[in-house]
Amino acid sequence: MDHGAHHDPSSSTATMTEQLKRKRSPSHDAAAQAPPAPPPKTAKTSNHLQINYLARQYTEDLPLISGDDTLPNILQLLGEYQGVLDRHESMACNLGARPLGPILIKRFERLFDGPPKVLKSHGKDPANVTWLDVVEFARNKPEQFTLGQMSEGVRVCQFYTKQCRVQISEEDYVLISSGIPQKMIPPQPIVEDEEKELGTLEILEKNLAQICQLADQGLLLLAQPFAAV
Repeated sequence: MDHGAHHDPSSSTATMTEQLKRKRSPSHDAAAQAPPAPPPKTAKTSNHLQINYLARQYTEDLPLISGDDTLPNILQLLGEYQGVLDRHESMACNLGARPLGPILIKRFERLFDGPPKVLKSHGKDPANVTWLDVVEFARNKPEQFTLGQMSEGVRVCQFYTKQCRVQISEEDYVLISSGIPQKMIPPQPIVEDEEKELGTLEILEKNLAQICQLADQGLLLLAQPFAAV
């Protein structure tokens, strides 16, 4: 596991707080008594961190940081937490919670007998093509999702996605083409997962604030002998 570089606790807390909360700025409209202008007819944008509740790089859960941890452990955990944020993963999931989204995806994967067959991978990382990837490919590129190529005397569907040459059977092709698997994919994000994420971040932020307070107290104690000189 990549533990990242050392981080100062107070600066890391501020960085993660800025990433996880939406910034708000007061209005500077000089015409205070003028009627409010209608909202612009443009697509809404958000500064919220977009979390992928279905992705997770490491299977091992991270411990929850606390004031009882040693300084090296605190710095190590801060680096790992920052890695979770940089990868847009769920902090709750990495700390041991079980979001509903991945559970539903596992049920969805059981529609198929086994994983998609990767014939060849051109990427640097190990091939990781899921049935969710296949269904999304069929939806986004139907002209490339066709049946007709022969493999060992049977008809198969072959296509290229995620830098991999993938092959699925005729039965899986017919099932995906019916549209039924697509209807079983859970919407993202799931409200329950978002609530669990917010609750986890509140606990984490509280613990980080306590650690910063302990660090400030330690600095004051260290400064007292020098102030008396």
